[in-house]
Amino acid sequence: MYKSQGKYREAEELYEKSLRISERVLGEEHPDTAASYNNLAGVYKSQGKYREAEELYEKSLRIRERVLGEEHPDTAIGYNNLAGVYESQGKYKMAIPYFFKAYIILLDRLGIDHPHTQAAYDNLKYTFGLNNPEGNFEQWIAEHASSD
Repeated sequence: MYKSQGKYREAEELYEKSLRISERVLGEEHPDTAASYNNLAGVYKSQGKYREAEELYEKSLRIRERVLGEEHPDTAIGYNNLAGVYESQGKYKMAIPYFFKAYIILLDRLGIDHPHTQAAYDNLKYTFGLNNPEGNFEQWIAEHASSD
């Protein structure tokens, strides 16, 4: 709630406390610990602390890849979040492959109508447009989705 209210210091303190508890009780290689890293990264991203956010999103993603596997929907959300911090920094060429990977996994696991799949698609389309203002997104995604 603090994050949505723009009370980032308060949100950061609570997310750090949650992270310390998760690390101590569950261990670093647990999906809930990965979620704690992810949540704290979100606060950093909201504050424009992109380097810190990027580091925590990467850490969260690596845990999810190891523990849940690369094709798990939670791992896909990790790809999407890391792509989002790249997009926020104007690193579109870095963001697009992660948005695409998230979209393909979510499409396969959750289906086209799921809100997470739709969000990943929208993120990919938006970032593609920023990187390729004259590009044809529908053609690009059809070509890339068929080769995946």
